[in-house]
Amino acid sequence: MEHLYAFQDYAVYKDEDHGTWKELNSRQSGMRGASISDEYLKGFEQLALSDHRIVNIAELSERMAAISGWTLVPVHGLIPTRDFFYMLINKRYPVTVSIRKPWEIDFAEQPDIFHDVYGHLPLLTNEKFYRFLTAYSIIALKYVNNERAVEFLGRLYWYTYEMGVIRENGKLKPYGGAIITSREEMDNLANPAIPKHEFDVEKIFETPYNPFKLQNEYFIINSFDDLFNSLEDLETKLIAHLLLPEHDQALHNYSLNPRLSKGYNNVIGFLNDTQFRFPDAISFVAGQPDEQFFEIQDHLDKFDLYVDYLCAKQGTTDRKKVINKIGQYNKTKGIANEIIAEQLRKDENIHLTADNLLVTVGAQEAFAVIVSTICDRGKDVILVEDPSYIGLSNFCKIFDYDLEGVPVDEEGIGLAALKKKIMEVNSSGKRVKLLYVIPDYQNPTGACMPIGSRLKLLELANKYNFLIIEDSVYNSFTYLQKKHPTLKSLDRYQRVIYVGSYAKSLFPGLRIGLIGADQKIENEAGNIVPLIDEMVKVKAQITNNTPTINQAILAGVLLDLDCSLHEWNRKKFESYKYKRDVLLYALDRHIAAYRHEWSGQITWNSPDGGFFMKITLPFDVGDEDVVSCAENFGVMFSPMRYFYLKSGGLNEIRITFSNLSPQEIETGIERLARYFRTRIGQLNAEEKKTALQYH
Repeated sequence: MEHLYAFQDYAVYKDEDHGTWKELNSRQSGMRGASISDEYLKGFEQLALSDHRIVNIAELSERMAAISGWTLVPVHGLIPTRDFFYMLINKRYPVTVSIRKPWEIDFAEQPDIFHDVYGHLPLLTNEKFYRFLTAYSIIALKYVNNERAVEFLGRLYWYTYEMGVIRENGKLKPYGGAIITSREEMDNLANPAIPKHEFDVEKIFETPYNPFKLQNEYFIINSFDDLFNSLEDLETKLIAHLLLPEHDQALHNYSLNPRLSKGYNNVIGFLNDTQFRFPDAISFVAGQPDEQFFEIQDHLDKFDLYVDYLCAKQGTTDRKKVINKIGQYNKTKGIANEIIAEQLRKDENIHLTADNLLVTVGAQEAFAVIVSTICDRGKDVILVEDPSYIGLSNFCKIFDYDLEGVPVDEEGIGLAALKKKIMEVNSSGKRVKLLYVIPDYQNPTGACMPIGSRLKLLELANKYNFLIIEDSVYNSFTYLQKKHPTLKSLDRYQRVIYVGSYAKSLFPGLRIGLIGADQKIENEAGNIVPLIDEMVKVKAQITNNTPTINQAILAGVLLDLDCSLHEWNRKKFESYKYKRDVLLYALDRHIAAYRHEWSGQITWNSPDGGFFMKITLPFDVGDEDVVSCAENFGVMFSPMRYFYLKSGGLNEIRITFSNLSPQEIETGIERLARYFRTRIGQLNAEEKKTALQYH
């Protein structure tokens, strides 16, 4: 930095130069007083500047050091930004040795000794201001290689140190050097037509300036505390502005995954947008659990119970060490597997070991891991119920896995149709590798597979050598005396990959799902390996491991309930059953009662569990009907066409009742009935009009 320094050779100053200093000082003294910041004036008085001769920088530096610890560095003029900030961080301020020429006395484009001394040094005696300045410089130094950052930070420097205004005793006074050393700028500040904004870093970042013209606006602080306090989130705001594009931008010639637009329907996005547009509409759309049964605070407290369990298991009293281990990167398979395995044994009669389990981030990740592990895009086909839950099918569409649908009736997947589809695919040069089913109270139809069909399905899987993904999220939500056995509990061929979730039985925000797979496979090297271990390899590349704090909370809840959720969830099941009954009563009251008038062709099923019901209508429904019904009748539903793989369900809708109150269900069905009646009336009127035209 040595080459930046100058030597103040006092002998080179001519009488003319000292005369310029004297004239400038005379003008300055006329502007001092009530119109300039008291904080500035306090500093100015401490400097004891000569009013008729140019200051000696070395002597003034000694006085500055005694007053505030700052020293002065003689320089030739402007110095590089990086070096400037380094100086400020070290409480060294550059002072130009030259003085303006007589013809520049009213305005000098380049800095000179008068501007630097009169404009800047008085504030360096104020501790609050110079603490702001040094801290600001530390931040600025990080961004000197970024031109836009330097521009934004330069605006902050300009609107404070150069053009700063402070409110003192109710009056606006300048503390910025560029105002104080310019009579024209002082007059400009006094002009009531010139905007004065309250100090706002973000607005300052957005406000360019011209150093060669009078200012168009100023920013006001109430004290120098405002400046220092702004540093707390200065860097966050700076980064936010740097991330904003300099102008509206769009990526051109930059294609995305084509499957996002081809054959992919953003159903969830559409329904969410519609709900947002019509927030007062009662929504039969989302299959959400009832929030009144969430006991989140109580569940969070069960973390300590799991810590106690680990301490006892490990024979240690060092709880901090155990807790910190939970917070560390951990086993990809999961840390609560033994406890989850016991819960599956008690509640589902599923006998898997801890090593057979992989804890996932919800059921959605489970589907992604299973498909990615097992299926070869070029050779394998995945069969799904049609209609079905869109989570797995949309994943397969986006990532280009081959899907085929098998029709569903009131008893779940049609086994005859399934067998026919298997033979069709296997004879085409490809093979059925996976079948995805929801055996219990299927989403979206509410259908439930009889036990005999479950056993037959397992036989088909064994005969045709495919594996079954059993989505068992609704198995426990039965309204009957006894729930059906899961496919996995009946699996003697090791053909079922069990997928579970605690979103419905506890709460969705826990984001815990699981894969249960006890199959062994022969890999390409001819070795027999556990299938679950191959899945672990895939999960490790997606999320590494499921959040261990969440797993610990789940484990604590299960330990507290003796590894069984059945009795604990009983009130929840009874509430859902009551809501289902309210729904059926409302349908009878508002729709079935008018079978001889307008509702004769409307039918629905009566699910024995789960969250979903299918209603069949005498007219087709689409997106426009969802919007119209929400806007004009205050109720929302899901068209069943959303859940079909290709086409189907044009005149069917799905309604859910799990997260609505009984009153909301009653009111919602009354509104839905009015919508049905209106649409059927319109349909009848159109038919009559058409008939008259032919007569």
